[in-house]
Amino acid sequence: MNKVLSPVIGALVGAAIVGGIWYGTSASNNQNAVVAKVDNTPITRSQLLAESESYAGSSMLSQLITNQLVIDAAQQQNIKASDAEVNQALLGLEQQNGITSDSQLNELLQQSHMTKDQLMTQLKVEVLGQKLAESKVKVTDKQIQSYYNKNKSSLTTPEKRSISDIVVKTKSKAQDIENQLKQGKDFATLAKSNSIDSVTKSKGGAMGSFTQTDLQSQYPEIASQAFKLSQGAVSDPIKVSDGYELIKVTKITPAKTPTLAQAKSEITTALKEQNAESPQQLYADLAKKANIQILDSSYASVKDSIENPQPTTMS
Repeated sequence: MNKVLSPVIGALVGAAIVGGIWYGTSASNNQNAVVAKVDNTPITRSQLLAESESYAGSSMLSQLITNQLVIDAAQQQNIKASDAEVNQALLGLEQQNGITSDSQLNELLQQSHMTKDQLMTQLKVEVLGQKLAESKVKVTDKQIQSYYNKNKSSLTTPEKRSISDIVVKTKSKAQDIENQLKQGKDFATLAKSNSIDSVTKSKGGAMGSFTQTDLQSQYPEIASQAFKLSQGAVSDPIKVSDGYELIKVTKITPAKTPTLAQAKSEITTALKEQNAESPQQLYADLAKKANIQILDSSYASVKDSIENPQPTTMS
């Protein structure tokens, strides 16, 4: 099971775009600096800040308040977020938003006037929030047993097979090698001297270890044969795009289903993730216990919006 963090993380890039100018302009000491000109008319940083506040002030104030609520509650309960957990949250954010390189992430951050440190700080708050929500969930032995009974297949580690191959141009060459193998010749030695597979040739034909699903997705031409062979057996020549292939199953690692005791920790984590309250409800609960004072009347509605979030609807 893969750990699923707060859905807020998935929307974080959007939040960064909305709030990025707010972060960038509010951090500046020179509010009268000119950031752009239209003909001879200057646009100052203070104008940009005022417009940013008008556009995103309520949402950013709400985020700053909820961040502090989470930080304070986590500190009170001695809940911490490790660097590894925050980095995992970053990876999840990148995967959810199709970010595949540091340059893509840096480009987005630059467009948002947001630094990497600011992003990592926000992710840390999200990890703390998830942990706070999960800490409120009580998991019983009955729930664990029920989950185990219903999810044995997903808990099971599938069978894996280590495969080696020899690829040659013609069927007659493949049959010749097949005969040499029957006479006791070593598969790896024949692969090194005969195979045209440039990736596996120098390794004696070793392709790696695969589940049936992995092998089917990567090498569909040989997948069905590979999972019919016994350990140490060699296939008949198989027609492939490059010619003909002989495969050998060098090792079989059987599927393994953990015992209830072995899976208990993983199941407990999964149940806590599934049953944890939403970030919005967590913020509401924390806000109602805290002393939040809105000193600027133009933001009077922010406190109420945190304490009484609108119900989310499924799209």
